[in-house]
Amino acid sequence: NGNPYGQGQYNGNPYGQGQYNGNPYSQGQYNGNPYEQPVMRQDSRSQEYGRNSGGYYPPPPQRQTPKSGGNSKNSSGKKTKKKHRKSPVSRFIIKLLLTVLIIFSLLLLIYSCTAMSLIKKMEYVETGNRFRNESSISKNYVTNVLLIGTDGRTSSDAGRSDTIIMASANSRTNKVSLISFMRDSYVEIPGRGWDKLNASYSYGGAELLMDTIEHNFGVKIDDYVSLNFVSFANIVDSVGGIDIDINDAEMQEINTILQAEVNELMGDNIFDDLLDKSGKLHLNGKQALSYARIRYVGNADFERTERQRKVMELVMNKLKSLNPTIMPKLSASVLPGISTNINSTDMYFLSLKLPFIAGYERCQLQIPADGTYYDQYTSDGGQALGFDSEENFNLIYETAYGG
Repeated sequence: NGNPYGQGQYNGNPYGQGQYNGNPYSQGQYNGNPYEQPVMRQDSRSQEYGRNSGGYYPPPPQRQTPKSGGNSKNSSGKKTKKKHRKSPVSRFIIKLLLTVLIIFSLLLLIYSCTAMSLIKKMEYVETGNRFRNESSISKNYVTNVLLIGTDGRTSSDAGRSDTIIMASANSRTNKVSLISFMRDSYVEIPGRGWDKLNASYSYGGAELLMDTIEHNFGVKIDDYVSLNFVSFANIVDSVGGIDIDINDAEMQEINTILQAEVNELMGDNIFDDLLDKSGKLHLNGKQALSYARIRYVGNADFERTERQRKVMELVMNKLKSLNPTIMPKLSASVLPGISTNINSTDMYFLSLKLPFIAGYERCQLQIPADGTYYDQYTSDGGQALGFDSEENFNLIYETAYGG
């Protein structure tokens, strides 16, 4: 009817009642019209635009401006990363850290090679059968190593246990306890019956000595280090000697022991290194060994163990400032006379801890302690030291494990 929009009246509606049915894109008179059945954009912007403006045209594309510091697109549409150049200070710090790391690695490598070569010079003895006391006390923060000084004259001569000291390092309290066991203590030796403590070493070596201590004193010991007279003297010489107060009686006894056995043992003239005075003296290895063996001055074996602990503590003080120049001396004259059941790997890791352990506070204890022992006669009529087992166990626990 002259109406380009289909049949019928407009009825006030510009789209009429024709073929549009209210849809400007419907299949009406527009056959061949480019707007017929268009593909509509599905994004929210296009739908919003169509509702607001009648939907004849899709919305113009939005141009996105890249944010400052972010990625941008090049002419081909690909994202490019913005390069951040490190400041001179950052580059210097990185180079410094790398240099320090390289130096530390080299030093650790040198130390590891040196330490392992020294460890290999000690005699490793695999632990044999043991009579363990399963109820003996053990804590993961305490490391016990039994130090055994034998009166063996050569590396092949086992001898008797002249010195029995348990060194306990407590990482919780940062304390090292040096606990001497009197060699005349009357104890029950597993598989052997009752006898003096040092007899256990003669019967079964270091393993039986550790078992005997576990059985009678209730403290667990897994490892030991044993050294003979020669190694003891050479250790003192390696650290440059020690300074000790010597009284007149001790001076005379030192000279007697030097002439009777030590000078001959070391291959020297019997009159070498005799002392001519008492007081504060600097002792070499032979003199320190003779001092540690004094038995008939003062309170017999009680003071003897005290002297042995004193020498050990003075040597440990010297080892705090370990001089690399002593390494050749240790390697040649000390280590070959040492035997241990600690394998090479465990010994290496123990060596890493030694500088820290050397700085620990130290304390000393004698077992049996004063007031806890009494005279005891052995089955063959000999004299020994009986003791209160429970009271001495409590003292060991308080000293080594307490805190």
